[in-house]
Amino acid sequence: MAGLATNVSGSMKMNNIANIIGVMFMSRTYAHMAHLKTSSFAKHKALNEFYDEVVDKADELAEAAQGMAGKLDIPFINMEGAVLDPITALTGHLSRIEGYASTCKEEYLKNIFQEIQALYRKTLYLMKELD
Repeated sequence: MAGLATNVSGSMKMNNIANIIGVMFMSRTYAHMAHLKTSSFAKHKALNEFYDEVVDKADELAEAAQGMAGKLDIPFINMEGAVLDPITALTGHLSRIEGYASTCKEEYLKNIFQEIQALYRKTLYLMKELD
């Protein structure tokens, strides 16, 4: 896998960013499946908005990181979470992302992480409070 970004930049490993993107791609697929299964209109709409936006945020993060360190080796992550329990599942996905992001020292990447966290938190709020 020569040429793939797995080196350390500042104190953030590029493989942590790749893992975040992998989790986000998994979340997108999860959210779409949960969107189709839910009987709650609020969850249906919140999940729709989430899966429409999460890939754009993943692209933004990937392109910014790759501008610094080259191509990322983004892993495929198997689906996590029960499709009928999107609040628990997306909370778990967000927890993984926050764990990886906690090592970030680059301010421009931190800003993107904050936007990603805001998207997850907004979606969780809409599903919890408007159901």
